[in-house]
Amino acid sequence: MEHTRVLIIGGGVYGVSLAYHLAREGWSDVMLVEKGELTSGSTWHAAGNTTNFAGSLGLSYVHDHGLKLYDEIQAETGQATGYHRCGGMRLAQTQEELNWFARGVGIAQHNGIACRIISTEEAKERHPFIETFGVKGAVWMENDAYVDPTGVTMAMAKGARARGVKIVTNNRVTGLAQRASGEWEVETENGMVIAEQLVNAGGSFARRLGEMMGIKLPIVDMIHHYLVTESIPEVEALDFELPLVRDPYSSTYFRQERKGLVVGPYETTGAKACYLDGPDWDTDRYLFPNELERLAPWLELAMERMPVAGSVGVRTTIAGAITHTPDGGFLLGPAPGLRNAWLACGSSIGVCQGAGSGKYLAQWMVHGQAEISMNEFDPRRWGDYAYGDYAKAKAIDVYHGMYQLHPPGEDREAGRPLFQTPAYARQADQGAIFGETFGWERPKWYAPNGETEEYSFAHSNIHEIIGDECRAVRERAGVLDLSSFSKFEVSGPDAESYLNRMITGIAPKREGKSALAYSTTADGFIESEWTITHFDENLFYLLGPAMSQTRDFDKLCFWRRSGEDVDVRNVSQEFGCLALTGPRSRDILSELTDAALENVAFPWLDARQVSVAGVPTRALRLSYVGELGWELHMPMADLDTAYAAILEAGAKHGLANFGLYAVNSLRMEKGYGAWGHEYTMDVRMKEAGLSRFVHFRKDEFLGREALLACENAMPSRQIVYLEVDASNADCLGSEPVFADGKVVGLTTSGAYGHTTGKNLAFAYVDSNRMGAEDLEVGLLGQNRKVQCLSKPVHDPENALLKR
Repeated sequence: MEHTRVLIIGGGVYGVSLAYHLAREGWSDVMLVEKGELTSGSTWHAAGNTTNFAGSLGLSYVHDHGLKLYDEIQAETGQATGYHRCGGMRLAQTQEELNWFARGVGIAQHNGIACRIISTEEAKERHPFIETFGVKGAVWMENDAYVDPTGVTMAMAKGARARGVKIVTNNRVTGLAQRASGEWEVETENGMVIAEQLVNAGGSFARRLGEMMGIKLPIVDMIHHYLVTESIPEVEALDFELPLVRDPYSSTYFRQERKGLVVGPYETTGAKACYLDGPDWDTDRYLFPNELERLAPWLELAMERMPVAGSVGVRTTIAGAITHTPDGGFLLGPAPGLRNAWLACGSSIGVCQGAGSGKYLAQWMVHGQAEISMNEFDPRRWGDYAYGDYAKAKAIDVYHGMYQLHPPGEDREAGRPLFQTPAYARQADQGAIFGETFGWERPKWYAPNGETEEYSFAHSNIHEIIGDECRAVRERAGVLDLSSFSKFEVSGPDAESYLNRMITGIAPKREGKSALAYSTTADGFIESEWTITHFDENLFYLLGPAMSQTRDFDKLCFWRRSGEDVDVRNVSQEFGCLALTGPRSRDILSELTDAALENVAFPWLDARQVSVAGVPTRALRLSYVGELGWELHMPMADLDTAYAAILEAGAKHGLANFGLYAVNSLRMEKGYGAWGHEYTMDVRMKEAGLSRFVHFRKDEFLGREALLACENAMPSRQIVYLEVDASNADCLGSEPVFADGKVVGLTTSGAYGHTTGKNLAFAYVDSNRMGAEDLEVGLLGQNRKVQCLSKPVHDPENALLKR
């Protein structure tokens, strides 16, 4: 029987990268087991393309590390990697695609990456064989490259072994069981291994391994083809290497391979999933029979874009399985519901993302925190709902859209609807346009005359409709279904002391009181945001963001100490929630309840058990939009009864439905930050302007020592509230902030304030540039002047909340 600190299952690029980076972070007591040979699953048949272009800040870091490591590791290990730095470009056919590229360039600028938008003429110069019909420009990535997937994996394996990692091949894991101590018993064909921590890096086998772990993973394999042509005389005649090209017209990537080309189409319809019950354990180095007839429509388009590719025969056809998740992102982080278990799987472009994923997961495991926010990669962004048919529908849709633009606000229909509140049909009848979060259908906006949104990175055709919703809330009243909140009940004799140990602040001591609270990691980085309401003697009701439900429930359960008399229940599906807010909300609610609603009887941040239209309701006097208002939490089954009554009572008061788009505008006017945007796992409380929620007079709370250590030091960056000189577009987050032409910060979110006429944003800026008069934000390729605001532009004294 062997013992190891970490056991990684899977010898593809993800598992080997993690082993290598764990050793680089100082953990050498690591074992990797692979049922076949290294790379024998899906890594070996990958095309090996890597890119600096990314649609998010986190992905930009991940991609960039891979490019740098693959360039360097051959010198470190002596193992050939087949690294070709050829540069790369993605073509644009529309202005919206160019707007998307401008966002990507802004992210790259923040990270110091060579990336810029180029003209159609320059694109043609860089790749003389592309036909530029319909092309409006391109984004050029100087450092894009392609590699030999087996070579880079073997190089990382060699580097890992040199640092003490044990790699065992031809040794399948046959059983998994977790001891009460938290250690894992791992049965392998070569015997038992006891691991303190377990990592599922199983690639196409990750779902089957997940079942062995006792969890469901939303991973679906898709069949992807690429062709390698014979040598092409025109390519042979070149004295330079052609760049990678990604083309939305044909949904295809092209790159040079020796003196020919690789042509890789992504079908936009009719793509095929495989291994729906999981591949057989003895499936190694397997390729599917090619289906070139099915690919013919996209291959024909590819030959139109690059005719030279069709001038010779095909030397090789590869048809292999590639994993996909419902949102196209990988699963990197703690396994949901399990202790000492991690996931490193689900990537659809594994070679590109494997090195960076290994680096940041290793940091998380070793230090309890990565240097970047891992929220978008965290496997706990999903629940069990995402398994099965939903995952399949979403994965196919993700594959179809690999090279298609996904503009802001677009909620794809595949796999939907899943969770609908009882008020869904009534809301739809009134024109609700829904988006999806954590499986829930949520009203984004209401179409008064059947309008449809024309998605855009600039202000869209529904800009004024959202303005009407905002003005209705500010001037009269609005109602919004917020049932997607994550909701927990924490109860028992030790509930209060337990919560005070979990949060940086103080749990409400008095029954009938609510408070905003934050929970950090042990290193003091923001992990959770909750509204905590004290109801009965030992009952606390916690509300959090929909997307944080799984990770928050894990945290609340796992941090209980032995002997603590605390019960934690996830009641997210049991309670619905209606937000009723605006200056006439008291008038409306008073017609539906006998409860006293006057400010003296029911002040701001208080809570009561009341009856609303005969429905038992937990009424919380809260408003995320900065107006008089209540959140009304009630049994989910009764939600539509209460909603219908509110609409009827509100008609004479000018009540309007409003959606999440309006919420974003209104909360920006009020200067309210948002979890997942302003408050993430790479930000400490002081940086985020949340020091008032930290109470050091408590002897103990999670993260106290780390926060205390930096309490008297000036943070290197701080949050700022900005007014942006832009009338046609809003900051979406991750736009660079400049001073003197240098990047000094990054936006986190933004919106147009419809009732104040101001374009607003939050950003983190270097502390020595706080309040600088020359600050600018890069927005859609233009630098826009910004002004730092010292207080919210709407009701800075909180008078309206308390009226």
